[in-house]
Amino acid sequence: MRRLLGCVIAISVLLSGCVTLPPNAFVVTPEQLARRQIETRRYDGAKEESILVASSNVLQDLGYTLDNSETKLGVLTASKQRDATHGGEVAAAIIIALLGGGATPVSKDQTIRVSLVVRPLQATKETAPTDSHFVRITFQRVVRRTDNSLFAETLSDNELYEGFFEKLSKSIFLEAQKI
Repeated sequence: MRRLLGCVIAISVLLSGCVTLPPNAFVVTPEQLARRQIETRRYDGAKEESILVASSNVLQDLGYTLDNSETKLGVLTASKQRDATHGGEVAAAIIIALLGGGATPVSKDQTIRVSLVVRPLQATKETAPTDSHFVRITFQRVVRRTDNSLFAETLSDNELYEGFFEKLSKSIFLEAQKI
């Protein structure tokens, strides 16, 4: 039994050594760069802790529950549950069923998850460390269908991100003024 296990491990190691990464595996595409710019804003003159407090306040105002908060790393995660029923999807499922296509699963509920990272702007040799930080947020949703299957997607609505950053800017200002 040990010989067989040893042979399997040796073959696995040999085969994994033959795998190579594609040459452009770590190259950022222009689409990824544009997406990252939408998800990121720079804030000057605020401490990392106050940005995290302001971010958590905005997320809670938007109905999210904070799941994890690691202030030393500048990371927040939050989520909220919402109904995912869509009238058009239900109507299409009914029409398919009436035409003899059988039951078609439709979206039932969803969990919207948020990941937020605050990182300081890197100081160079010419510049001293400042109170400038980048805030990057991503919104994702996990939809559960009536057959209990799941699918996940990253939300890419620009208005969602712009609205969040607008509220965050106001919250950072209020936090700085102790209002």
